[in-house]
Amino acid sequence: MSFFKQFPLVDYDIGLNGTINKMVNLFRSVRPIRSFVDNPSLYTYYEIKNGERPDVVSQQLYGTSEFYWTFFVINEFLHDGYKVWPMSQEQLYKYIQEEYDGYAISTRVAFIDSTIQNSIAGLFEIGELISGSTSDAQGTLTKKDIDLNQLVVQNMTNNLAFHGRRDDGSGNTPFESISGSKTFDDVSTFEVWPYAEAPHHYYMLDDEGVKRQFTNMSHIFDTEYAVGSSALKYVSNRQYLYDQNDKRSKIRVISPNAIGEFVDKFEKLINE
Repeated sequence: MSFFKQFPLVDYDIGLNGTINKMVNLFRSVRPIRSFVDNPSLYTYYEIKNGERPDVVSQQLYGTSEFYWTFFVINEFLHDGYKVWPMSQEQLYKYIQEEYDGYAISTRVAFIDSTIQNSIAGLFEIGELISGSTSDAQGTLTKKDIDLNQLVVQNMTNNLAFHGRRDDGSGNTPFESISGSKTFDDVSTFEVWPYAEAPHHYYMLDDEGVKRQFTNMSHIFDTEYAVGSSALKYVSNRQYLYDQNDKRSKIRVISPNAIGEFVDKFEKLINE
């Protein structure tokens, strides 16, 4: 049974010319049926294997590929559809290679004579070319994250890396000035990472071993926490994506002996 075959049809004038067409009413939705969601005897959990598609999982569980859509109904995180279905390890690796190329650059903000220096706030424009003064690295500014104090520079025009504390792992600090080709704004680099290895968020462990997460660098100086940046650790973009993909690989599924009842109830509700 195709998922959209269960939706009612509506009359719709596509061209606004008086010609009526029958269209699937995609605006209809049914939240997970509470009697199933709240009854643990009617569902179980399934660990998606590397690269398994929804139709393959349905075939494994129910002997037919047609019930794949039930996974997207009863799992909250899957309501956004296929784009949040876990990737295979090969797909995820390729995705990171393509989407997280380039570098993430942070600066060391200083307060001198009551003024803020070397802040990225209000500087640079997305899309402008960013150049390093000593590295000769060049790339396009694609993201500016004020909370994490990061400039993301991608689409490098050469194979050169920006200079910064983390760029070569040697412990040296070959900082440099970077400037924008359009705004002529400039700041001094401090930490530079390959974008995939850059911090997605920071964290620290409290006295009880509970991990406190920070996605805004200004929070680390709150009096509640009173910690310096040296006390923080971070999770890289790469690790975060792998962790999220692993988390999404465990899904809730309707038990095989209850799948028929669930499909019947869903079809009835969607057409009411």
